[in-house]
Amino acid sequence: MFSYTYSVITKASPVLAWEVFSDCRRWNNFANVYGELRWREGQPWEPGSRLEIELLRPVNAIVDHVITICTPAQKVGWIDHALGVAIGQWVTFDAIPGKGTRVHTWGDIVHGGVTVGGHSVENLVTSFTQTWYENFRKACDHLVDAQITEAAS
Repeated sequence: MFSYTYSVITKASPVLAWEVFSDCRRWNNFANVYGELRWREGQPWEPGSRLEIELLRPVNAIVDHVITICTPAQKVGWIDHALGVAIGQWVTFDAIPGKGTRVHTWGDIVHGGVTVGGHSVENLVTSFTQTWYENFRKACDHLVDAQITEAAS
């Protein structure tokens, strides 16, 4: 098993950060690897619901993304299955008074030494997580900056 962790701090409130995070239509803005994403079972973001995620890069694959826990704007967890790999991941949205939100993610990867597109799953997930969450943070900060500019006008 391989464990990973990553955090970003955004100017956004937990509610705004969750709004951006939970909108699957935005995900290609954070990491341009997705094809079709569709909820195929249950209501979006409810425990037990399933999101089918088509990955286009580094290889074409379908990820079965099962929500295990969700309290919007506070925490969400899921289990992913694809390519012989299982990943349990959690994300928390912690308010930082006067500063925004700390969005913290961590997970565990279980696999049998799988490589994808010539790269280890550990390296792919670590790199993807950093790219996705940094771009997510930038998008949240951009929205906050736009709200501030609009309010000042």
